Amino acid sequence: MYYFIVNKTAGNGKGFRVWNKTERLLQDRKVLFKFSFTEYKGHANKLIENINDKAIIAIIVIGGDGTVHEVVSGLVQKEVALGIIPAGSGNDLARSLGVPFDVEMAVERILSGDVRPIDVPKVGGRHYISIAGLGFDGMVAQATNQSKSKRYLNKLGLGGMSYVMNIFKVLLTYKPSTASIVVDGKMREFKDVWLIAVANMPYYGGGIKICPSAEGDDGQLDICVVSGIGRWELLFVFPLAFNGRHVAHRNVTMLRGCAVQIHSKKPLVMQCDGEIIENEKADFKVEKKALKVL
Repeated sequence: MYYFIVNKTAGNGKGFRVWNKTERLLQDRKVLFKFSFTEYKGHANKLIENINDKAIIAIIVIGGDGTVHEVVSGLVQKEVALGIIPAGSGNDLARSLGVPFDVEMAVERILSGDVRPIDVPKVGGRHYISIAGLGFDGMVAQATNQSKSKRYLNKLGLGGMSYVMNIFKVLLTYKPSTASIVVDGKMREFKDVWLIAVANMPYYGGGIKICPSAEGDDGQLDICVVSGIGRWELLFVFPLAFNGRHVAHRNVTMLRGCAVQIHSKKPLVMQCDGEIIENEKADFKVEKKALKVL
């Protein structure tokens, strides 16, 4: 049996529309399933607390990256696989995994039963699945989550543009700081750090390819550090990140390792999979091939 967790409000109501279409497809194919709607932030994690590994083939999330983020920690080291039918504004995990954005194709992918084990990063005591961002992009994610424009843009199918718009907003006020980054025991210090992305997957922010070489099953984290760059030059570098060409810029440093510790002279806002994380020590590690995905 498949268990669907549906965020009806994802993508400004897209989640409910996608579920209606999915339900019809499942009924037509006589697939055995049950479903639950999320009612509040964190509810998805609660819904899978007592799942029966033997009774359920897979947990399928209909929603965005935030809903998937809630589910991941409950499936680490479990036999139950994770499936995704994208219905959020960014859908970066689906993009990274090659999940079709077409509902029928996404359902067919799930029913094919092809399972792939992937790594799961952990920061402090919290799992995430795609990318953790500290500093500038943490503040952009925070502003985007609070933004009124996100809801309007979701209606137009342009949810990812909200992230881009808030980049310009945060750019005017953000103050870079000094940070040291330890990767597998080797420390490097960076001055005037704008952002640090610690990635298991390549995409975030609605299609920004911040760590183009990141692979979810290589046992390592890719780190992108943007430092020592002027406020306005950053505007010219940013568009390059949509196809990963920013990595060649002199003010971008790419690192890779299994264990990462980040220390800064001032607190850095941190987001994981687009969700703001409070009071977590920036100490990262990887649980190799700890999650099964369809």
